[in-house]
Amino acid sequence: MNKAEMNSRVKNCMALVFGIENDAIDNKASMDNIETWDSLRHINLIIALEQEFGISFPDEEVAFLTSFELFCMAIYDAIGLNDE
Repeated sequence: MNKAEMNSRVKNCMALVFGIENDAIDNKASMDNIETWDSLRHINLIIALEQEFGISFPDEEVAFLTSFELFCMAIYDAIGLNDE
């Protein structure tokens, strides 16, 4: 899997959890500009992404994952895409 494929999968999860179109999610998407992003959906997104990628986010990191970009960076680290 490359970064573009992974980004697409993250967007799909976010769109599903937040009930919005994939096109509404870009690199600047965050809890500040997605109206449906609340604390419950944040936890649902964490769970969805952990299941999608077979990873586990460290508890101390979860509160800081507040944007598409930050989620992607954390997943890159977790699955080793930053090593490429």
